[in-house]
Amino acid sequence: MTGPGHAPGVRVREAGDGDHAAVRRMLTAYHLTTEREKGCPVDDAARLPSAYRAEIAAGRPATGRLFLLLDDDAGAVGTYVLAPTPDRSTAELKRLWVEPAERGRGLGELALRDAVRRCAEAGTGTLRLSVWEWRSAAISLYRRMGFTDHPPWDPRPGLVCLGRRTG
Repeated sequence: MTGPGHAPGVRVREAGDGDHAAVRRMLTAYHLTTEREKGCPVDDAARLPSAYRAEIAAGRPATGRLFLLLDDDAGAVGTYVLAPTPDRSTAELKRLWVEPAERGRGLGELALRDAVRRCAEAGTGTLRLSVWEWRSAAISLYRRMGFTDHPPWDPRPGLVCLGRRTG
């Protein structure tokens, strides 16, 4: 099947021990881009906040399960994290990243559909996420995918908190 959220030749799987290099590359790009967009640009990963450096060094997120979007031709082209929350009926989507050269192929939607499916299969009724207010394209995608305003859990100014039912 083709179309948004159905990228031919791309599959999603949980990252494993052999994926550390790809995970480090994408987490580095994600964090450097986010810091630049926040107005705190750094020129390399060594200057990122310590929590981000630790995540990159480990090749995995501080919490949660990391999933890779794998293209048959290009290898790892995206990632996202599903993290637990204090409310066991809710999971949080974090670190959604698609390599810039791969954007426009519906990979973000593919990742979101995969996350919603995994949550539903696990009996997790709600998927939440936060996104910086200036990421208007991402916010539009999330809203198209059924995410609506969610009570905030993160007090940082500029974050938009969204959630949706998974069933």
